[in-house]
Amino acid sequence: MATVLSTRSLSLGKGHEERVENMTIINVSAIDELQHPPTNDQDGDGRPQWLTVSPYLEPEHLLDLRTLDVPNRLLALALTTLTPATTEYATVRYDDAFDWASLMLHLKSLALSEGFRWTQQEFYVVEFRSKLKAHIDVDLLFKLDKFSHAEATQAGNLLKYWYGVPSAERRNLATCLWRSKEDAILGGIGPWHKQARGVIATMYEQIDVKGLRLTIGDDCESWSFAPYG
Repeated sequence: MATVLSTRSLSLGKGHEERVENMTIINVSAIDELQHPPTNDQDGDGRPQWLTVSPYLEPEHLLDLRTLDVPNRLLALALTTLTPATTEYATVRYDDAFDWASLMLHLKSLALSEGFRWTQQEFYVVEFRSKLKAHIDVDLLFKLDKFSHAEATQAGNLLKYWYGVPSAERRNLATCLWRSKEDAILGGIGPWHKQARGVIATMYEQIDVKGLRLTIGDDCESWSFAPYG
C-alpha cells in the first residue's frame, strides 16, 4: 500500500480514468472483481466475524476472522488498539514507534479470556518509511492506497494496516502486519499494487521498505522485531 496524506472518503464512477505521466489508472475495474463480505457480522459462536483492520471501513476492506487460527485472530483483535508511542513515529526505530507494551497486555487479556495458552508465535511485518515530494496528486495517491488495500484484503490474512500523517518534512511511516511473508507476497502482486509501484518516482523523494519478523513469546511476556532473513 502507498503512504497517503489524507483519509478523505473517495467516490468513483465506472469508466473514470486518470493519467499520470505515461500510465493510465483505471479506477474501478479491478475492485469490481473483489468479493464483498456478507452482512452477517458474527460467527456461529456469536463472536465478531468481520474486523476493521485499516482506515478503510467498506466491506471489501474488512478481515474475515473465520479464516484465521486462534493466535492470528487474537493478534488481529489486539492490533485494533495499535497506537503511536510518539509523534516522531516517522523517524524513530520501529520498536519505539508504537505502544507495544499496552498492545501485548491487551493480547494477553484476550488469550486469557478465551482460555488459550499463548506460546511463542512469529508474524511478518512490513515497515514502510517515506518522504513525499512537495507537490503531488494527493487524491491519486489515496486512491491507489485504498484500492491496493482492498486487493491485499482479498488475497487474505492481512492482520493490520496503519499509516500516519506526514510530518512537516513530509516524512511518514506506514506498516502492515501479516500472518506470514508468503501472505504478504501474495497480497502485493495484484494490478493495483503494480500501479502504485509505477508512480513511486512521481510521488516520493525517498522510500525505505523493510521486512521484519515479529516474535511474541510465551504468555505474551516478551516481543521482539528483527530483520526477516
